[in-house]
Amino acid sequence: MTNEEPPRNPKPETQKTLRIHERLLAEYGDPPWHPRDPLATLVLTILSQNTNDVNRDRAFAQLRERFPTWESVRDAPLPALIEAIRPAGLAPTKGPRIQEALRRITAERGELSLDFLADLSLEEAREWLLGLSGVGPKTAAIVLLFALGRPAFPVDTHVHRVARRLGLIPERTSREKAHELLEVVVPPPIYYSFHLNLIAHGRAVCQARAPRCASCILRDECAYYATSNQQPVTSNRQPTTTLQLILVRHAQTVANVEGRWVGWGDTGLTDLGREQVEAISRRLAAEVHDGVALYTSPLPRARQTAEGIGRALGLSPIPLDDLREINFGDLDGVTLEEMKTRYPTLYARWRDKDDTAYTWPGGERRSDFFRRVAAVCDDILSRHTRGTVVVVGHGGTLRACLAYLLPEELGRWWSYPLDNCGLTRVVVEVGEARLIVLNDTAHLPDGSSPEKFA
Repeated sequence: MTNEEPPRNPKPETQKTLRIHERLLAEYGDPPWHPRDPLATLVLTILSQNTNDVNRDRAFAQLRERFPTWESVRDAPLPALIEAIRPAGLAPTKGPRIQEALRRITAERGELSLDFLADLSLEEAREWLLGLSGVGPKTAAIVLLFALGRPAFPVDTHVHRVARRLGLIPERTSREKAHELLEVVVPPPIYYSFHLNLIAHGRAVCQARAPRCASCILRDECAYYATSNQQPVTSNRQPTTTLQLILVRHAQTVANVEGRWVGWGDTGLTDLGREQVEAISRRLAAEVHDGVALYTSPLPRARQTAEGIGRALGLSPIPLDDLREINFGDLDGVTLEEMKTRYPTLYARWRDKDDTAYTWPGGERRSDFFRRVAAVCDDILSRHTRGTVVVVGHGGTLRACLAYLLPEELGRWWSYPLDNCGLTRVVVEVGEARLIVLNDTAHLPDGSSPEKFA
């Protein structure tokens, strides 16, 4: 850990951070730092993505039991590795990421160790870690701070939420941007204890859906508390204490009827598609009374669907680029049968849905697609804590959203049925997502009953 002293004349925002830090120390203590194996920390952090600590630790213990050395993990048959880490969820994605990282370390260093990162500059070490598949700013910062004692500040769900509520960073700051901003506001000597104590406070008091503001030791420092206690009551409706996500696939297009891949290109809605827009709009107008936002892919087929829903709900669609469908590149407009006939090798790779390195020629790599969809999910969740948020997207995009938000037991990402203008409900409580209804099409012509999970 760094031996630097906190700045003697800190800026106002850092002064506020130091005041908060002292109160958190008094409440939760000063956790001691101990060096850890950076390679084990990297693997453990990859397993922790989109799951809880219990499932992460179960998966890590099972991994080390079945594969006692990192060499055996690297060289294990992928299906066996996936089975070993299945308790962590998203095992078909995490398994290849772990093996890819281990193979790169072996190729570059000749041994399975990340100790060399201690000899690099902080930025060189960070950039090296960020070059690994599946490693973002949070994972890199955890390895640097927790294993090596380097001054990097990780931002997880709790830290992101508490820092925004306290006003240490702007309310709409994305989690990736938060790493950069908090490393400036928080003095490096307190990164470790401040990070852990923000997490402890987020779990115990500043919870996602029902923060215990009345018993919070930071009320007088909290922008969220000050704002929420100044808002007048404008309705007799009880405040919503959960966040509901309604996912809607765009209406039917000509390409859907013809069975053509269309990613970043576009094709017009059919007459049936326009009827579907009217049907889903009527359905949502009758059922959604606490709508707070409507997000959409900017591609015309999604935007036109969102505009109809927006008129019904009185919400203006907010386009987000990362809600676009996967980029099919040179194969945009090709049918599945044409792909099978003209590109048999590519077709065989495409069918292997565990192949996260699969890349559409001239288009997008599957792992990059998952990464951008995960980022846009986090962005949306960072903006809202209650009410109903409607998201209009594409079949691939919404399946990737579900795979990121939900436990793997509900099915692998490609198996979620999502019809045009079908409705899927997900409830988010205390940072955990729960699937309520999948692909409800009862409002559509010849619509079927939805699959319910609650």
